[in-house]
Amino acid sequence: MIKMRFLFLLFAVLAVSGNAGAQSGIFGKKENLRDISGKCLKVVTDNNSFFNLSLRDAVEKNWKLCDVDFCTMEQFEELKCDTSYYFLMKVDGVFKKEREPAMEFLSLLKGGPQAEVSIENMYEVLTLPLNPIDDDGSSIVPYLGAYVNIIQTHILRVQKKKVAAVMGISWYSNRLSEIGGMKLLLNENDLSKNVTAEQAEEILGPDGSVENEDAVYEAIDSASENTLVSLCIAPQLGQQGSYCYKMLIGTDSGELFYYRKQKITGKSPKGFLADDLKKIAVYLKQDTAL
Repeated sequence: MIKMRFLFLLFAVLAVSGNAGAQSGIFGKKENLRDISGKCLKVVTDNNSFFNLSLRDAVEKNWKLCDVDFCTMEQFEELKCDTSYYFLMKVDGVFKKEREPAMEFLSLLKGGPQAEVSIENMYEVLTLPLNPIDDDGSSIVPYLGAYVNIIQTHILRVQKKKVAAVMGISWYSNRLSEIGGMKLLLNENDLSKNVTAEQAEEILGPDGSVENEDAVYEAIDSASENTLVSLCIAPQLGQQGSYCYKMLIGTDSGELFYYRKQKITGKSPKGFLADDLKKIAVYLKQDTAL
């Protein structure tokens, strides 16, 4: 498993949902990513762990934008300054107030000479939260195919809309207007401890249901039509300054429709809160055809 420990100031900014202004310094470079078809995607995997084998499989099955190859961390260090490559890799993240890394992220980075200074200087296409730092990564494996598709869809979006490049992950914090007419399967494990399954279903109404993880995984595997599934990723043991990440993913579209980064506190524990569900419910009930 690849681990790179560094002060996570760069990715802390990238993960702020709904705050494009704070990210303009990082995403200000005009990249349209239209060169990717002539490049090679290097997937950095250092061993044959279940996660790395699953990531390899997900990329082989889903990646379509350019040639794909796989490399070790040592090879990445040799190739990172080469503009012929994009790199998909796992990184650790540390926020300002955290004492140590609490989360791992999956990041697509563009090779270039700026990498000689540090990885933080590389152009970053998109970063998605993966799992707690002390997790073996198995919990995110069912979502890896969706992650690959989300990254690909983002690249295609950036090629058409520069604003998506400027905003990065925060572009996905305000897409609920597009979920009308869809069905939401909310993983019971993604609920905040302050919300029961019965309360969640009452808030969501007939278009949303709380399901066990097997039902959610089946919807992902079968690419259920017009269906959303939830995903919440958070440190197992929260520390001061820790965050959780809440997402809604389209099982048939390769789209991320909701992204929220939330600071974990006593009043706002990790997981989908009642306020999240109320906001989502408003848009679930809307008919996008109107």
